[in-house]
Amino acid sequence: MNDMYQTIKLAGEKEDGAQIIAILAAIREGRLKNDLKLLNFFREIPVSYGASVESVEENFAELLVHQIQAVVISFEKVTVLKSSHFPKDVIANANYVNIEKSRIVLSSFSYAIVRADRRMSVRVELSEPIYASFTASGQTAGGRLHDMSLTGISINIPEEPGFTLSENGELAVTLPIGTITVPASLLKVLTVDDGFRMVFEIEATRATELSISKYILQRQVEIIRELKDHPGINLG
Repeated sequence: MNDMYQTIKLAGEKEDGAQIIAILAAIREGRLKNDLKLLNFFREIPVSYGASVESVEENFAELLVHQIQAVVISFEKVTVLKSSHFPKDVIANANYVNIEKSRIVLSSFSYAIVRADRRMSVRVELSEPIYASFTASGQTAGGRLHDMSLTGISINIPEEPGFTLSENGELAVTLPIGTITVPASLLKVLTVDDGFRMVFEIEATRATELSISKYILQRQVEIIRELKDHPGINLG
């Protein structure tokens, strides 16, 4: 699981799994209305389409899904199931994904909280190397921009930063459409494979909001095109 999802237990691991399977079986048999939707995130962008339940066994369920959803699930290896019949959102592992036939097989069902649902604004992950730096208390830490939104930015740096949490400073980001500079507060520091990730809350002006929005929209278009261009997809 990644940090977008947090599994939770209601009655217990086995009891929750059995309840989820029973609801999926009832949807499959038509005893419950099919309002099932799947949710995944591809490069931080939400991807959500309806799905139908094809078959249900003791610990597995086969679903017919949208091809684009199947592509994202093939990368993430998990998906979130949303339905009014579940007391909470459900997360499951993807054991099998057939993009061409739009079919997936899920197992290991559990209830979950989708942390990304609580975000205040759209966020995108960056593909190209973009430099960003944070300056506060007379010192600067710089590295590669990881992701950004209208309210927050995170950057990856090679060495542990010498800043305290909640420290206020200035964040400069060199976007292809021009450099932006915004007031920023350090929310947390995470350890990642190539060093550390600094996560900031920012205060964007109207001008910097327009620049960020323009770049985020550009990235969204690129990401959606990347999904549609996957070799396994036939949208014709």
